[in-house]
Amino acid sequence: MQEKWKSVEKEYAGSSDLIVIPQAEMKLYTTWKIGGRVVALVDVLRGVVFPKLILKMQDLNCPWKILGRGSNILVHDQGFPGVVVRLAGEYAEMKCIGNHRIESGAGVPLSHLVSFALCHSMGGFEFLVGIPGTVGGAVRINAGCFGQEIKNLIQEILVMDNNGNIEWLERNKVDFFYRGSSLKKDRLTILKVIFQLFPDKTENIKNNIRRNSLLRKQFQPVGWPSAGCVFKNPPGDYAAKIIDQMGFKGLRTGFAQISEKHSNFIINRGAAKARDVMVLIDWIRQEVQRERNIFLENEIEVWQ
Repeated sequence: MQEKWKSVEKEYAGSSDLIVIPQAEMKLYTTWKIGGRVVALVDVLRGVVFPKLILKMQDLNCPWKILGRGSNILVHDQGFPGVVVRLAGEYAEMKCIGNHRIESGAGVPLSHLVSFALCHSMGGFEFLVGIPGTVGGAVRINAGCFGQEIKNLIQEILVMDNNGNIEWLERNKVDFFYRGSSLKKDRLTILKVIFQLFPDKTENIKNNIRRNSLLRKQFQPVGWPSAGCVFKNPPGDYAAKIIDQMGFKGLRTGFAQISEKHSNFIINRGAAKARDVMVLIDWIRQEVQRERNIFLENEIEVWQ
């Protein structure tokens, strides 16, 4: 795989369009602080380069994945045998486009999006405060919290398919559901998103942000590396409540522990390995299936 990537990299030697980190350790780029090496971590600084880069890698059967802020993923200790791409440059920028709308690149951190909307007195993003992801990742999985989902704020999405074709999709052309979307199933890469917000007083927005931030600190283990909720909530129930009722809160293997504050979080207490986390995930799923006849589906994505 290294040789395939080298042939791709040759075409961009000396180019200012990419920043390449060879053999990057993913534990340095994920919120869980876990993960082995990848062939290369590539930051794309010019949008026009991205389709060409992806098509070249596909022609050579070089596996690739898009990385945001590294939340919601577990990278195996052996790493991922491919190239990891981050969208930067124009895909990490935001702008107001009138009528209380914001156009955002997929690589924009959600924290920046919340702050940008606040500065322009636009409400709607406050529920995203504290989520350590990017716009692209949040839209792809229809991120939500406090009874709200990001799908309700989307107007249009700029996507690229595996053939390098780029087009704007209206909101009604995309199927969104609980912690997922057809964008993921159709293997479309999100490049930009237009959000429709609403005017609000700055003080109201600040109060909402403050309240949601306090709730996160009260009920989530924000002091430890994690990837957020590990499992999706089963229909009509909550994964955290089930795990808590099973008596699993606080259990650990190695440096991976089921959080004592929120049972659907597995935290890294210092030097956890992906194998430790997977032991807990598989064991929780097995025991819940055996005792409750409920299958807990991963909310996180496993890279291997």
